[in-house]
Amino acid sequence: MLMDARTMATEVITIDLPVNPVSHLILTVEYYNVTDEATLAEVLAFINRVTVAHLGRSIISLESEDLSGLNAYLYGVGGWRHNPIATDNQDIAFSMIVPFGRFPFCAGECFPASKRGEFQLTLDTTVPATSLDNATISVAAIELLDAVPVSYLKCAGMAVGAPAAVGNLDVDLPIGNKLAAILLRMTTWPAASSKVWGIDDVRLLFDNVELDYVSANAPSLVGEMMLRATIPSRSVAAQGLPAPNNVCWMDFDPDLSAEYLIDTKGASSVKLRNNMGVAEASWVSPVEIVDVGAAV
Repeated sequence: MLMDARTMATEVITIDLPVNPVSHLILTVEYYNVTDEATLAEVLAFINRVTVAHLGRSIISLESEDLSGLNAYLYGVGGWRHNPIATDNQDIAFSMIVPFGRFPFCAGECFPASKRGEFQLTLDTTVPATSLDNATISVAAIELLDAVPVSYLKCAGMAVGAPAAVGNLDVDLPIGNKLAAILLRMTTWPAASSKVWGIDDVRLLFDNVELDYVSANAPSLVGEMMLRATIPSRSVAAQGLPAPNNVCWMDFDPDLSAEYLIDTKGASSVKLRNNMGVAEASWVSPVEIVDVGAAV
């Protein structure tokens, strides 16, 4: 355990991560219900952002909703909890994985060995006033002592500001690594008597040429989530759907073979073209596979 049931305030804390190769972290929030069962959105509101950095360069930098979406993409569920009981002061624990590879315990794809103080986790938290009581956070690290990885996973989310109008909005994506997926989070999601999506349609432009996703509308992207997020939805309030209700993704590794990964090395331009249905903020989180020794 790197941190064991630390009572959290509205604060930002940084802790050193192990020097051995690391497969993933297990981040657990434990709390008491306030009157009723907390929803997934209420639990995620406790953690503003999770950042893992090596020598100051972000490896993972995600708001909690995007980390939940990454968990759904990799593992089929946006977090895991015990005690699905809607009782006041019932103790609940909710966990998410902070991954450094597409597959847990993979010696070939994990974060490599580092020196003490180089590899750090930063948690930014805000205590929810009405949904959680006595909240604590624990962090466990899964080390692979003899691993010599050739790659690791990187996912640094980008907040995309609201455009001046609806229509096409180009988002520059990082260049130099392989793309496994692009996570998308919207502000507007269909509701009662509304079929409006924050992002209507997406496509990928590689050196200004459409590649793989030449046109995919939001309902289709949500439908394709069933290929990875196969759990029954809405079994408990805090579990909710497989991920927060406004998350979907573009998958470049659908059969887990790495055959369809998009290698951006040498590209002049890699863009995501979002056809915005609403002129609003959105979030884009590229899931990259970085070769060990690469500087990006």
